[in-house]
Amino acid sequence: MGDAVWLLLALPPWFFANLGDPTGAGLLTAVPAAGALSLFIGFLLAVRRPSRRLLAFLLPFGGSEALVAAAGFGRGDVPDPTAILLAFLGVQLALSIGLVIFARGSLRAALALAIFSIGYAAFAAFVAAMAFPDRWV
Repeated sequence: MGDAVWLLLALPPWFFANLGDPTGAGLLTAVPAAGALSLFIGFLLAVRRPSRRLLAFLLPFGGSEALVAAAGFGRGDVPDPTAILLAFLGVQLALSIGLVIFARGSLRAALALAIFSIGYAAFAAFVAAMAFPDRWV
């Protein structure tokens, strides 16, 4: 349980830590930096034109957190998590697209939040890919 809580709490700081050097490790830091920038833009646009529908973007965020928690619970138990991670990323992509459509009147904010959601999901999948087999980079 300790590993699950640790990963659950560590993922957001790791994600946003990449803002200091957005291209320091290539895509490994560029994706989170672009996602964090998109979150900031989406938040600003949502403040300018509030819509409760945008709160639905908490779902993909929660899904990413759930993935790393599951990876913490199963740390070292899944030697090849490829199928799990591909299914997770497919669901996150479909959910993000669906939420953009659902957010009707707030298209710009929804697109920015969707970019954040996909970037956060990709980073969560990267962390889970190391945690499931317990092989860290």
